[in-house]
Amino acid sequence: MTYAEQKWRASEEKVRFAKAFPGLLKEKDCGKKAIKTVTLQFGNLIIYDDYAFTFEPLDENDVPKFVSNLREAKAYLYEHHREAYDKLDELTANDKELTRLSRLEKLLGAIVNNTIEFPELYEAIPKCLAAPNLPAESHLKPNPNIKAVRLLNALRDNLPDMPELLEEVPKVLNGTSTLVACERFKEFMKS
Repeated sequence: MTYAEQKWRASEEKVRFAKAFPGLLKEKDCGKKAIKTVTLQFGNLIIYDDYAFTFEPLDENDVPKFVSNLREAKAYLYEHHREAYDKLDELTANDKELTRLSRLEKLLGAIVNNTIEFPELYEAIPKCLAAPNLPAESHLKPNPNIKAVRLLNALRDNLPDMPELLEEVPKVLNGTSTLVACERFKEFMKS
């Protein structure tokens, strides 16, 4: 399973958990006593005397706003929903890491696809990784192609978050990476 597929599943699991968050009521409960109403970025948090809660408005279909409200409510609810918030934090961290790895996987795939189309990248990519502070165009002299420049800039920009690029890119270029299909690079090695 690719990192992109794993990321998709992790994101779905996080959203499913958030929507079934312990103590979350799907609508106001007039039979319960509200003890606190807090204004959040995307609406209000209503906390009841048993520490059940709801958001007003509650729109679970707008996932970014819904999850943002849930995170912002943590300051008021954590003491009473500690395990649920810890689980949400764990699912969020997993989703974030898989997002990063998915980007890594896409970037490595772009190296394969673009280097086949623009062979000058085969030599420019290691130079770019060795000197990421130099402009991408300087590694592609004399005629930098815009797609090749974009790839080098993407490598450079992602290097701080993906230090494993320094290990994995040479494997891609010599055809030994296990993260992406890169058999075509063995032809570059022969020539």
